[in-house]
Amino acid sequence: MSHNLSTLRQQLRELQQQLPSLLEAFLGREPLLPGSVYTLRRRCGKSTCHCAQGEPHASTVLSYRGQGRPQNITPPSEQIPAVQKLTDDYRQFRLARTQLLRLQRQVLDLIDGIEALRVQEGERRFQKLRSSFPSHSWR
Repeated sequence: MSHNLSTLRQQLRELQQQLPSLLEAFLGREPLLPGSVYTLRRRCGKSTCHCAQGEPHASTVLSYRGQGRPQNITPPSEQIPAVQKLTDDYRQFRLARTQLLRLQRQVLDLIDGIEALRVQEGERRFQKLRSSFPSHSWR
């Protein structure tokens, strides 16, 4: 029993050490933008344009849900790095959130295991205590 309990406690301590670095992602002050920046390639539809036979036109767009509906916006080229950073920071934030949820589930599973082992040991000790006294004193 103590070996299993010891192992669970050690695992809990190891998970505890991961928490501070995860929390750093939530303490930042940088703004976040849920969306994606990507290159959109398309043909304009003019039969005389070079894109009709060759490489389609390329434009960098921001895809996000603004005002509740999906939108594709073409930011000015000088603003693309800033917009890209906003969306990258948002993805990092969400990734850290997912990792935190996994960590919390693991912590709770370990705590449940520790509780079960400690209750099991408590019941064993209680049975020893109970058997050492006359039967009429434990009603």
